[in-house]
Amino acid sequence: MQSFIGIDIGGTSVKLGLIEYGETFRVVKQSSVPTKPTDPPPLFAQTIAKGVKALIASAGSPKITGAGVGCPGLIDPWKGITRTSPNLPLLKDFPLRDQLSQLLNLPVELQNDANAAVLGEWIFSPNSKGVNNLILLTLGTGIGGGVICDGHLLVGADNAATELGHLKADYASDYPCGCGRTGCVEAYVGSAGINRTAQFMLKSGAKTSLTPDKLTTKDISQAADKGDPTAKQILSRTGEYLGRGIAQLIETFNPEKVVLGGGASAAIGYLMPGITTALDQFSSFAFTRNRCKIERSAFPDDINVIGAAATYLNSHPAK
Repeated sequence: MQSFIGIDIGGTSVKLGLIEYGETFRVVKQSSVPTKPTDPPPLFAQTIAKGVKALIASAGSPKITGAGVGCPGLIDPWKGITRTSPNLPLLKDFPLRDQLSQLLNLPVELQNDANAAVLGEWIFSPNSKGVNNLILLTLGTGIGGGVICDGHLLVGADNAATELGHLKADYASDYPCGCGRTGCVEAYVGSAGINRTAQFMLKSGAKTSLTPDKLTTKDISQAADKGDPTAKQILSRTGEYLGRGIAQLIETFNPEKVVLGGGASAAIGYLMPGITTALDQFSSFAFTRNRCKIERSAFPDDINVIGAAATYLNSHPAK
């Protein structure tokens, strides 16, 4: 049994996890530390390292094999550099891997957070044992994603492949996406897109218990649980746009399964009718469509910190 640290970097906080992995897998302990995007990069790294040391101490100071880091943005995992991260602009071209390795006196690996997440699902999930073609989509404020193809993480020339939230769901749409373009899957399936769909349906006079000031994905899911037909329709329509993106992924990568993680994945039961409708309409080949399983992540709320730890293990396979 070996112990690893997972470090999931966000704009305002960093989530930390201590993971044991061998014949079994478990998250021993988790914590988080607040961070400021305005902190100079060396201070940013010091804050993370301090939090990691406190986590290890609180768990009884077990021997740590290594640490993995998941960070949003364009990441160079070969050199261990954060090339650019929109929510952490001061980390531009910062050697985060080596800084943390020096501060922690541990080997450290760095990866884009979406790539890290799919590694976590692939390496640690009991549902993905023996699966060598896997796609993970994280559903939240935005839509992230990663691809395992033929047993390898797909990264592209610059580790910038698989920006799956920016597949086009509707080329004629003027729905804006955070990337500055229109028609992306994220523009419909991200939290702002779901809210926009809900607002449109409320303005159309649909009968519902939902109110304009309570239209988060959680609000809509809870209303659907209580039988609200409009809430169910909102989520089914969201599923249709997600399904359009999944259809493109099936045609491109021929996955054995597509896994949904993130907060909105809790609504998978309400998303699936729309996903199925879109797959039937847009998938070219019934065989590859039907052999692809679509399911919720084994770690829907913890996939990012677990994935960060998996980033280390993927670079240093257990012997």
